[in-house]
Amino acid sequence: MATFTACILIDARSAGARLPRQLAVVAPLAQASGDVTFTLWVLDDTGDTRLPRIAQRFGARLVSATPLPLGQRLNEAIALSNGGVLLFPGIGNATRAEALARLAAEVAAGKLDAATLPTRHAGWLARLLARLRRLPSGDGLCLSRSWFERIGGCDPELDERALGELLERLQACGVRIRPARVDSPSKA
Repeated sequence: MATFTACILIDARSAGARLPRQLAVVAPLAQASGDVTFTLWVLDDTGDTRLPRIAQRFGARLVSATPLPLGQRLNEAIALSNGGVLLFPGIGNATRAEALARLAAEVAAGKLDAATLPTRHAGWLARLLARLRRLPSGDGLCLSRSWFERIGGCDPELDERALGELLERLQACGVRIRPARVDSPSKA
């Protein structure tokens, strides 16, 4: 398989207190060597003074931005990156680095254009509290950079709905999308 670069983007505001846990899951990908090069990016518009230390601990590049909607923050970070595959792990659903690596490889090889990373099924109370606080849904997405650019990237005016709306536009274009199971081991 040819070498490719995948860019993992995690938004610090959306991840909140789960950021170190999410970084711990995906950091091994950025540190591994082989046919795939993963770069790890943390987008920050919070100004939290702990983030530079956290990003450094996990080998992530910290991209500071002014407080903007998530769609604009993602577009700006992707413009700085060079990955042919874009991974947005979402909130709390990236639990296996190996599964994310396989998924990125499938997108890079052209076997599919995009895959959704399902939201973990939290209890009804957690879902209700998240909805009341207007927290992002947690859905993740993996897609080819070419499709991201072809449809114009994220809507820069959208915040928590930025990735969901991007997915809707991808579906409207007939992109090959499938749900991914990131928790299950590979079938040999």
